[in-house]
Amino acid sequence: MDDSKLRETGYRVKRWGIDDAQASRLVEATSEYPIMYQALGTDPKTSHPFNLYYDIRAQPKALTDTLVQNERLIASIAEEMIRRDIRRVVGSGLGTSQFVGQVAGNGYWKFAGIDADQVDAVEFQLYERPYDWGKTAFLAYSGSGSTTDSNRAVQIAKERGAYIVALTSIAGSPLSKIADVNIVCAGGYDTGGSDTFHYTTRLAASLMLALEIGERARPDAHDYVALKRQLREAGQRMGEVLEQVDARCRSIAKRLKRARAVLVVGSGPHLGTAEEIALKFDEMCHIPAKAMSWGRHIHGALGLTDERIHTIIVAPPGEAYARLIDIARVTQMLKTPSVAIVTEDDEEIASRVDDVVRLPEMEETLFGVMAILPGQLLPYYCAVELGDVNPDCQRSDVPKHARVWHMMFPPGTH
Repeated sequence: MDDSKLRETGYRVKRWGIDDAQASRLVEATSEYPIMYQALGTDPKTSHPFNLYYDIRAQPKALTDTLVQNERLIASIAEEMIRRDIRRVVGSGLGTSQFVGQVAGNGYWKFAGIDADQVDAVEFQLYERPYDWGKTAFLAYSGSGSTTDSNRAVQIAKERGAYIVALTSIAGSPLSKIADVNIVCAGGYDTGGSDTFHYTTRLAASLMLALEIGERARPDAHDYVALKRQLREAGQRMGEVLEQVDARCRSIAKRLKRARAVLVVGSGPHLGTAEEIALKFDEMCHIPAKAMSWGRHIHGALGLTDERIHTIIVAPPGEAYARLIDIARVTQMLKTPSVAIVTEDDEEIASRVDDVVRLPEMEETLFGVMAILPGQLLPYYCAVELGDVNPDCQRSDVPKHARVWHMMFPPGTH
């Protein structure tokens, strides 16, 4: 398959799903030809490098291209949100998409001075929220723009009067027909069964929107020129450390693969980062993982933590850094395995943990764009090192799982 075509902005290989007329036979043969690949329309893999590996490594370019291609559009959306006197931003989606909204929400608070919330798209449909809809921007995050459960939520918000901004990777999707405006991110569509660059590109676009609003609405609050430069350079900087981070994550995964479970600790914007990393462990290598803040860990997980439980700490310099040192000290005293995702010059936390992944320094909230790289490579390599797990498939290569996949996600639902 032509990789350049796969990575074309707005492109998708095929409509999601497998033909119902053939489903039973394809499910029965899923161990030989996993239905995940057939649903996505991508080439099957049986060993490293799996499709997800190429998706992960596509991020530096996709990140840079997203911001270049959407620069004027994002600025115009910022102006429209100010014109509409938007007072609240709500990020909506499922799984990874919701976690984009969780991280980005901190950017709207901090950079734009706007109240921000994030909701699971199905929970949003089930339980009404008392928003002032005329003053609300509903940010609809969806890799495909075709996830029916997500789009129902967007339709409800639209009918109630919200300003709908779609952030997706596919041009002309059903979501684009509902939204007031569409930001189409670069990178094409995932070739494996987990969101990778979709997360990074949508987060970067959303944070840039927060910076553009802040620069116009409260120009003296931050050095917006410097912050936007950091964000624009993130793709290049990620590319510069990609090989180093890749090698470090594989070496850590040789030990991490034996974990009974993983705790991922973050605070502020990085509680959302922790949620996304935990989800990647669930999806890619099927090691149970939980995301938690400092308070939840210290007040609830001390008894859980033991030598079979690995702790990952997401700790760039920022408001929560001193508290996150406590988590590193806890793992040190309990003699439990720990990994820290920190910046290049970190000393305090790095000296207290077993393994360290260093990334270029960025402003605390913007660091979320960079921190996801090891957050994806660690679970990916755990799957590779385990040897009997295909990280592309989310166990849809097992017939009983394939039956559930086809039942819950029929053709056209993603």
